Amino acid sequence: MDPFFVLLGFLQSFSILIRFWPNVIFSKGGFVSLPVVLAAYILRRPIILHESDSRMGLANRITSRIALVVCVAFPNLMRRGSKYRLTGNPIRPEITQGDPKEGFRVTGFKKGLPVLLVWGGSQGSAQINGLIEKDFEKFTEHFQIVHIVGAGKAINKKSPNYVQLEYLNDELKHVYAIADMVIGRAGANSLYEIATLKKPNIIIPLGNADQLGNAAYFEEMGAGIVYKKAGSLVLGAGSTANGGRRLFDLALNLWQNQTLRHDMEASLGKISANNATAEIVKIILGL
Repeated sequence: MDPFFVLLGFLQSFSILIRFWPNVIFSKGGFVSLPVVLAAYILRRPIILHESDSRMGLANRITSRIALVVCVAFPNLMRRGSKYRLTGNPIRPEITQGDPKEGFRVTGFKKGLPVLLVWGGSQGSAQINGLIEKDFEKFTEHFQIVHIVGAGKAINKKSPNYVQLEYLNDELKHVYAIADMVIGRAGANSLYEIATLKKPNIIIPLGNADQLGNAAYFEEMGAGIVYKKAGSLVLGAGSTANGGRRLFDLALNLWQNQTLRHDMEASLGKISANNATAEIVKIILGL
């Protein structure tokens, strides 16, 4: 049914664009964007794309041929041509406005042991949850852990230094404010939030090309450590040889190595140096 829905979406988009007659179309990709962008091209409306990941999605690969400008977050895409602009990823401004007092209230933690934020994306991750559970006693001896486990994925462990939540939304900014380190997935938006906040991190990417590429770039830049299971492939030229090491050992080593953390924070600052929102707005208004 997909071709039928794409055709229907194109006709609907064509009708809406004629009535609305926008000055510019800004597309973030995804299958729903394709009919809109194609209709805009026929109507000769200027098109600007944005690609969040290090690997372009199918919709953006198709529509990049007819776009005036393609904004990207990862520099490897710049070699595709002169229309590509390195802007970074826009992030929610409120993510930088967390209150440490609220963070400690939400978690019940106290100043002392470092705070480790662990999450597996918006749905949680059974894999990451299992890695925490495996060395739970060691983790909670050295860290206070905020663990976003995902709906229905709770682990049967308790400690004064451990709190698990299914999901965090408005209060995430406050938890970020007290987090000393982060363990999480390699979604582009999450990585750019971590970069903006300069949080030392360990990345456990999903096995898809998008997240593997995102993680590889951060590691090559010295902006993160990618967790690798025994026998896994090295992801990038700057990759740390940690295949087979336990996640706890990597986390403890990162925390105890102050030089490594400071260097990582500097690298994260370089990645997030662009004000992506301002850069994209400037491109749009400059048409």
